Amino acid sequence: MFELETDHKPLEAIFQPKSKPCSRIEGWVLRLQSFSFIVKYRKGTGYIADSLSRLVDNSPPEEFDAESTFMVLAIIKSAAIDVTDVEKVVESDSVLKVVKECLQTGQWDHPHAKPFLPFKNELGCVGELLVRGDKLVVPTSLRSRMIDLANEAHPGESVMKRRLRERAWWPGMDKDITQCVALCEECRLEGLPNKPEPMHRRSIPLKPWIDIAIDFLGPMPCASYLLVVIDYYSRYKKVEIMHKITAKETVSRLDRIFTRLGFQRTITLNNAKQFVGVELDSYCRTHGIHLNHSTPYWPQENCLVERQNRSLLKRLQISNSLGRDWQQDLRDYLIMYYTTPHSTTGKTPTELLYGRTIRSKIPALEDIETIPTSTDFRDKDQIAKENGKKN
Repeated sequence: MFELETDHKPLEAIFQPKSKPCSRIEGWVLRLQSFSFIVKYRKGTGYIADSLSRLVDNSPPEEFDAESTFMVLAIIKSAAIDVTDVEKVVESDSVLKVVKECLQTGQWDHPHAKPFLPFKNELGCVGELLVRGDKLVVPTSLRSRMIDLANEAHPGESVMKRRLRERAWWPGMDKDITQCVALCEECRLEGLPNKPEPMHRRSIPLKPWIDIAIDFLGPMPCASYLLVVIDYYSRYKKVEIMHKITAKETVSRLDRIFTRLGFQRTITLNNAKQFVGVELDSYCRTHGIHLNHSTPYWPQENCLVERQNRSLLKRLQISNSLGRDWQQDLRDYLIMYYTTPHSTTGKTPTELLYGRTIRSKIPALEDIETIPTSTDFRDKDQIAKENGKKN
């Protein structure tokens, strides 16, 4: 228990147990509930904690120098640019004079006119001003001021480009804006990106079906879900179609898969309600399986299954747009996936998991050894059966 002295009278009422402050102040009250204290009011004249704000410097102020270099630069940088100012500068700008002459004569062989040559069909004159379409061509001496005006409040590179592209133009304008933002200390402080989380690559397991990842994909248009299981070693995946995704049904489907392929050591999974319940935890402890739950709101940790979900979703969207049987298309996709070398391992998933690549519709040299032999007795048997059928 301690006493909190303050010269702010309303705090006495705010920190009373029966007070009902607004939500913003109530948040601070809740944060202070772990402390036991009493708020007491003291006048500011005798309040020692407020002494520094009451120290006043009575020394005479310095004389204001309106002609100082700093004040002149500040006024120049913040002053707007009028069209009349541009007209005066255009008359003395040697580059724009050459461009205007090239427009009149049609000869663009002068070196100063070379940056303007790709845009000659868009250039024109409005009085003394040079324009490109509906945009004003800014003389060389005013370009830095124009960039400073666009950089007011330091909106960033993309906003500056949009602001200037709307009304003004000169050759290399985007490059000048990029250079300005790179040299502007305020823009650098404001635009420093947050450092990404350090990347930790998962090493490949020693054997297949030791470390797997699971996740749900759905719901599908028919209100069903897909349970996706990926092996980190072989990239082999099993997809189960589920109409109920309760924890009990999830454990039942996983047990069906593990019965065929065996129990693994670890499972990487997110924090879905089906995966954090007692059912899955009890099942895994019984069979010696360790669960690696990913960090909440960080799906990149379970990136392998998330990437496979994206591929599955793409095929299902194609099937739905064509009005086809999505379950048959899913089976066709899986047989294609099982027999295609993976981009990371260079081997097919079935070869790394089973030690052989299963057959597909595409022929291979291994199929020659398994061609059924044609013998005379087979032909005679077939003919006899056909004759018996006719009789």
